[in-house]
Amino acid sequence: MSTVLFKALAFVLMIALGYFSKASHLLQQEDSQILMKIIINITMPMALIAGFRTFSFDTSLLFALVIGFGFNLVLLAAGWLLSARRDGTTRALYVLNVPSYNIGNFALPFVQGFLPASATLCLCMFDAGNNPMGAGITYSAAASLTGGDGRLSLRDILRKLFRSPPFLAYFIMLVLYLPGIRLPDAFFDMCALFGQGNTFLAMFTLGLIFEWHLPREDIREVLRILGIRYALCLLAAAAVYLLTPFDLVTRQTLCLCLVAPVTTLSVAYGLACGCKHSMIAALSSVSMAVSFVLSLGLLILWA
Repeated sequence: MSTVLFKALAFVLMIALGYFSKASHLLQQEDSQILMKIIINITMPMALIAGFRTFSFDTSLLFALVIGFGFNLVLLAAGWLLSARRDGTTRALYVLNVPSYNIGNFALPFVQGFLPASATLCLCMFDAGNNPMGAGITYSAAASLTGGDGRLSLRDILRKLFRSPPFLAYFIMLVLYLPGIRLPDAFFDMCALFGQGNTFLAMFTLGLIFEWHLPREDIREVLRILGIRYALCLLAAAAVYLLTPFDLVTRQTLCLCLVAPVTTLSVAYGLACGCKHSMIAALSSVSMAVSFVLSLGLLILWA
């Protein structure tokens, strides 16, 4: 328990350091874009590769893929149906923010920091199912509600997936390992050294982009959207943890993925659909805060 609480405090301090770096004008919120590029292109792929040191394929990985994609479809349908009586731009907010997960920048640091290295493989498979949503399915649905170009092809999704360094790193390692090709331990040692920086950079960046401001007129709608999302996500996490036959680490990893916040891409997609800027920012920030509390709560409960 004391180890979990110590690591939890460290995560809080990392986020606080990012937030106060912005508040003191040491850094600007725009600097988060540079940090995100470092995370996505360097530290995150290295952290994922390092997890392959102890790789062994089993059915739980396929289950994680199915959950990542299938439950996103459930959330997308819920957002679509439960916003039926609202205007187009408000419905777009539901479609963009009820489904999709920020796995790489949020769930991965928790898995890295608190679970065995092998857990990153399960997380990657979940994210492989989650990625098509972030690659454009939710935007396609939202754009169709606001009069934009809602067309999206399988080719578009695959192109975006294979241009994602974390996904590409995972795919290449999987292709190497399935036929039995094993890389030397020195290679994994080097990747682990680079990947160790991922947790700090991800948490620091979350603090840098976090905003407290929530206009009074937006509170009710924001709480309704996130209430729908987290009610369904917590039910799914409870079902995975209590009802599936997989090992404890797999179930814990999937639970952390299922309570992760909305993908950061929903901000860009929301702006493209003409949604209210203050609500887009509020949904992103409140989602991060709620997911942080839930993730730490689960880890303390499991300790």
